[in-house]
Amino acid sequence: MKSICFNIFVLVFMSSTGVAGAEVGSAAQQVLTTIEWVSIPEGTFLMGSTPEEAEAAYEDAKLRSSMLERHTFDAELPKHQVYLSAYEISRYEITNAQYRAFIEATNRPTPRGHNGEEIWADETLSGDTQPVVGVTWFDAQAFAEWIGGSLPTEAQWERAARGTTARTYPWGDTPPKARQHANFARRYNRPVSVGQFPKGESPDGIADLAGNVWEWCLDEHSPTAYQRSSSDVPRNPLNLRFRDVLRARVIRGGAWDVGRAFLRSGLRFKFYPLDSTHTIGFRVVRPRPEIEE
Repeated sequence: MKSICFNIFVLVFMSSTGVAGAEVGSAAQQVLTTIEWVSIPEGTFLMGSTPEEAEAAYEDAKLRSSMLERHTFDAELPKHQVYLSAYEISRYEITNAQYRAFIEATNRPTPRGHNGEEIWADETLSGDTQPVVGVTWFDAQAFAEWIGGSLPTEAQWERAARGTTARTYPWGDTPPKARQHANFARRYNRPVSVGQFPKGESPDGIADLAGNVWEWCLDEHSPTAYQRSSSDVPRNPLNLRFRDVLRARVIRGGAWDVGRAFLRSGLRFKFYPLDSTHTIGFRVVRPRPEIEE
């Protein structure tokens, strides 16, 4: 079964990323000029949560009737140091305008909702400066590779959101305020244009890491990933060991339709890579992480 799944992955992944030619290269270069990059220096940072932090977050989530179960918080254990090489991450989530240029150059299908509906037929989801949603993990990674980048690893995403001091939220440890820090809890009832919450940015100036839309990460989701990597200081960790279409991938950051319990930067969530929905988008990093074969 694993062999079959891996072969399916190879076929889907090759078809999703196999773009070439001068015209496509030129189009990708044009899109690159619209992406603002933030540099993250090499070094170590604290990833994950202590048992006390996870328990406190679980109790707070119960008070808010978030329906998050304890095992979701257990997946954040233990808190541990991680080393990352220097990388750049897009300041904003990839927008509809940027993604339109990609599908025009590659003939990739337009974004679709969970039931196959045309996302851009909904005017509340189709604005040029809104983050693109309705993209699968394969769609998002294909766009990232088209411009010479990648989806961020889970560690890269968490470093961007939490800095080197394990902040609870990108802006610090104070709970989010609606219409000030982030787009959440259906205050706007849709994704809003990127960069609307400067008070919610990380100290590095990265926008919308909490709320607005969930963001795909490169990693497969594993509730025990941190436990496997905590014996020493892992370097550039990436959990992409099997790479088949049946394994859930990591999503991070919460979205416009969920409460504050989902906005914590340490929260790890998952979604299946061939599915798409109106609440998940992505941002990109460069250079591409090294993937062991």
